[in-house]
Amino acid sequence: MQLQEWQNRIQSALGTIKDDAHRTRVLELIRQSHQQALDIVQSGSTRANSIPWEFVHGLALLDKSAGQDLLPTDSSQFPTRLMDDGTLLGCRKWELLDPKWAEALVQWLEHIWHRHDFITTPASIALPAQVNIAIAGDWGTGDYIAQRVATAMNQLGADVTIHLGDVYYAGVGSDEDNDFSRWPAGHLGQFTLNSNHEMYNGAFGYFAELSQRFPLQKGCSYFSLYNDHWLIIGLDSAYDAKTDNLYMDGALNDSQCQWLSQLAASHAGKRLLLLSHHQGFSMDGSQQTGLYKQVVKALGRVPDYWYWGHLHNVICYAEQQGLKARCIGHGAIPYGRASLLDNKPTVLWQETESASDDGYPLRILNGYLQLQLDGEHIAERLYDERGRLRWGAAD
Repeated sequence: MQLQEWQNRIQSALGTIKDDAHRTRVLELIRQSHQQALDIVQSGSTRANSIPWEFVHGLALLDKSAGQDLLPTDSSQFPTRLMDDGTLLGCRKWELLDPKWAEALVQWLEHIWHRHDFITTPASIALPAQVNIAIAGDWGTGDYIAQRVATAMNQLGADVTIHLGDVYYAGVGSDEDNDFSRWPAGHLGQFTLNSNHEMYNGAFGYFAELSQRFPLQKGCSYFSLYNDHWLIIGLDSAYDAKTDNLYMDGALNDSQCQWLSQLAASHAGKRLLLLSHHQGFSMDGSQQTGLYKQVVKALGRVPDYWYWGHLHNVICYAEQQGLKARCIGHGAIPYGRASLLDNKPTVLWQETESASDDGYPLRILNGYLQLQLDGEHIAERLYDERGRLRWGAAD
């Protein structure tokens, strides 16, 4: 029944694209994604790639698959394969060939030109000199892994909790409401960032959720927190990302860049901690992204710390030019060991321990980050879904 509904909606959404060149480009993206995924499935490759996986079942939805090989849609057809970036290539829920990712494609098509207005009134909130902050990325699944991570977060508690973005499959209002129903609230408040998956729904679900569960943000998708020693900045790296690339690569618009410059100037001399959904480094830490260059230009300096999600891994990078960066995208999506990070001098630590999960035998531990700010000092502690300390550092 859901497949038929998606087929009707995707046809209707394509019909609203009046520009023939744009429609052709969208159809070609769907065709290419299907073929690239098929090549990987059939070749046995485990190399990571940049396929937009939300597109791969698009040909089937468009009913244009006659005479072509179809991708597997059931785990009985295709055993899960571990890719070298840690993603799980398989048909189980949340794996790369999960047919339900197609909802993101449908929502994306329906909202290419229909998006929530970008709000430009960011909140600026004072924090005490001593404060505990819990951060989880890509947590919005509503499934048992997310619930385990939430339980672990609640065991320690926090003054402030922050979600780095991604509510699945496509950030629709019902998913936002359901998936955040068990989000651990901070004693002083909670915040959430915009992301590529929230943007597939035009960010309507995301902005509605701000008013319901994240009132301190005052309806805005970016914000700042501060005390005498620290400036913490939460960015919206998704809204101005390229639509045709499914908002996969982070970017900031001019108004947010101007705000960043003014904010940095008004808090000069403080230590700077940045939060975003999209990453500042390539996965192995060897290259800076376009978002990194935008941020550093706007700030006029390199941040001291930067935490991001988007990649469904936990990665602690070696310090680069004064920046200590961490990927905290392991809040709920099942993932495996990323072999491409082995022996990389840019990587201090990544998770490698099995979660002993019968549902996902290749899955390693999910978890979250706890920060303790004490004056000008900071302590970082990564905990797993069982509440165990996995990695820590202090400065």
